[in-house]
Amino acid sequence: MEHRMCHLKELSRDILADIFVRTDGSTLASAACACCELHDVAREQSLWRQLCQATWPSTALEEAQHVISSSPIGGFDKFYANSYPLILHAKGTKPMPFKCPELKTHVSPSELASLVDVYYRKECVLSKVLDGIPEAMNFSHAKDSEYNWNMNSNDCWRWYSNCPFKLELLSLDYDEFTGFYNELSYANNENDNHCHGHDANDEGRGFPSTSGVDDENLRHDYSMELMESLRLSWVLLDKKNGRSVNLSSWKPLLVQRTWPFHGVYLIHFGSIVAVEESLLPHKLSKCIIIVRCKMTEGEGCPKWMEISMQMEDLTGASVSGSKGLMVLNHALNCLQSSNHLEVEQGFHQYEKKRRETMKKIQFRETLIDSFCVTIEFTILVVFCYYFFIF
Repeated sequence: MEHRMCHLKELSRDILADIFVRTDGSTLASAACACCELHDVAREQSLWRQLCQATWPSTALEEAQHVISSSPIGGFDKFYANSYPLILHAKGTKPMPFKCPELKTHVSPSELASLVDVYYRKECVLSKVLDGIPEAMNFSHAKDSEYNWNMNSNDCWRWYSNCPFKLELLSLDYDEFTGFYNELSYANNENDNHCHGHDANDEGRGFPSTSGVDDENLRHDYSMELMESLRLSWVLLDKKNGRSVNLSSWKPLLVQRTWPFHGVYLIHFGSIVAVEESLLPHKLSKCIIIVRCKMTEGEGCPKWMEISMQMEDLTGASVSGSKGLMVLNHALNCLQSSNHLEVEQGFHQYEKKRRETMKKIQFRETLIDSFCVTIEFTILVVFCYYFFIF
């Protein structure tokens, strides 16, 4: 019995498109490079649009359609290629050279857009688009003909430039779930996991009341559940030049239970961005995406309380507003990788280098303190000697 071989040329364009719409991005890109018959079909922007909207539901929102259509992206295939890989920090990573001269100057926050998607148990539970950086745009001044800011003409802008960089996507100043004001600094305390005794007046000072708390919910820790089930994508889009990059680590870098009585959790995502030495002395900046949510027994999804972005240098110091904008500009030119294991190893290398740097700083400070004590003791001895002699 003869078996008839089915050639690709015998398949119609509609059938091939129906096949490709069920594949992922890497498969579709590989098919475009396989042969001439597949190239034209695999480069169809309608396929890549569906793929982008399936991967990042935020791209299907009306706000995203306006942002994407007004930027010279060059096609949804290019958007996917730039946004799907994660920023890679490897040993000896250097900032990529800038392609456009104007990128070396100040960055306009109105030209940046954020497309954020949060996934829980493999389902997208939150999608949001943020056009520009409101915290910076509120203090921005008029642009000149070359789209560069006159930053020295506005006192408010100078104030923002020197304040720590922060980009808020979602924030509740007062927590309606727990009845206390948000304080992320509590989570950085090493004793977060220990129960603290509070008196009757603690609630008035900002501590949550423990009345009516479910005992079963108190005993249950959702840290591992959030680490395994929560994923986040934060795509930064440069509307002027059409470039994009994913600033998230996809998987959480940190999951920490902040308050022991109300199931509030602090989760960190982020990326390591290589910058020029003229911007930051240690040539590295950590972009931290902060997610704060509440987990309760029987709820199908976390209740989001805060989603924001902050930055710090290798020593843990906050990056200022103006430098934060430049770090975002560098991120658009960073080395990227689709290998999540390789990206995770980059974070380990960064933490190792951070610990080494902190040890050097502590050693230098200890040495300086010892030198100052020695000088003071010498001066005291000389003073006492001349005092008793004369």
